[in-house]
Amino acid sequence: MTLRKRVVHRTDQSEIIEGLQDEAFISLETITEADSVYVNASGYMGRARANASGTMHAIGAAVRSTASGLRGPVRVRGRLTSANFSYSGYIGSNAYVDAAAVGVATRTQPSASGEIVQQIGFIVGRTTLLIATGV
Repeated sequence: MTLRKRVVHRTDQSEIIEGLQDEAFISLETITEADSVYVNASGYMGRARANASGTMHAIGAAVRSTASGLRGPVRVRGRLTSANFSYSGYIGSNAYVDAAAVGVATRTQPSASGEIVQQIGFIVGRTTLLIATGV
């Protein structure tokens, strides 16, 4: 079943679409649109990386770029389309938090000793992830 996209709330220039869940956090560092992010014990977000346990588990992906110290939206459930994703040829694959590149979602599951495996969602388009951090 496909969720219908229906605007249920409008804030500033953003719209919250039915079937999507966004949360907002203050950034510890510069976050780029589509980065996989985690939230620390103080409630601030940073870029996740599977080979650094202090930056895991990811809660979602950044909806837009956010400068350090500013509040930015994080998609924790639903589709996120970004030119920063490049999944041509991998539609239908799982997406994982990357171990080599900070903030990146990759189709390659981390496998080295000490790396944390976390599926962040599913690749549903060349530039689109279906964020499902609870999988």
